[in-house]
Amino acid sequence: MKKQFSSRRLIYRLADPAFCGMAADFFRRNKEVFSKSEDRKPEEFYLPEFQKIWLDMQREKAEEREWISFYIFEKRKPGRIIGTVTISNFRYAGNVSGTLGYRIDLEKQGQGYGTEAAYVGTRIGFDELGLRRMVADVMPNNRASLRVLEKCGYEREGYFRRNIKINGKWEDHIRMAIFREDFQEVTENI
Repeated sequence: MKKQFSSRRLIYRLADPAFCGMAADFFRRNKEVFSKSEDRKPEEFYLPEFQKIWLDMQREKAEEREWISFYIFEKRKPGRIIGTVTISNFRYAGNVSGTLGYRIDLEKQGQGYGTEAAYVGTRIGFDELGLRRMVADVMPNNRASLRVLEKCGYEREGYFRRNIKINGKWEDHIRMAIFREDFQEVTENI
């Protein structure tokens, strides 16, 4: 698998321990917004030393093809992380699928970066990993994320009550999904 991809405005780099300072800054800047859709992290998570270990683990998981994380940079400002895109839960037996996840810096939300990142993450899942189906689970109140996925061709597949435990509370999620053949109809000029 390639270690770097690009889209119109963004560069996607495979997790690398060299990003530890930038990653710590990215997560610290977005601590509050991310805590609404994922578990709150311990304070040490926001330290460069912890991020170095975390990034190293992500790189190992990518080599083992268990979970792949890319860090997103703007082409015009390549020294600052503005997001992440991940593909996880690979299943090659049976349904040949994976799960898409993404985060965009609060300062960059509403500018189409989420759509661009979700599109590239989906393309990586299909073209690089050979998956036939991609899914994403989104909290019902996250209308922006649901719209991002719709723009990328994902369709609502189901509603899962009390699906994922976030900060001690079981949260509902909407399952969005797309198949490889349907994605081929989605234009990259999103």
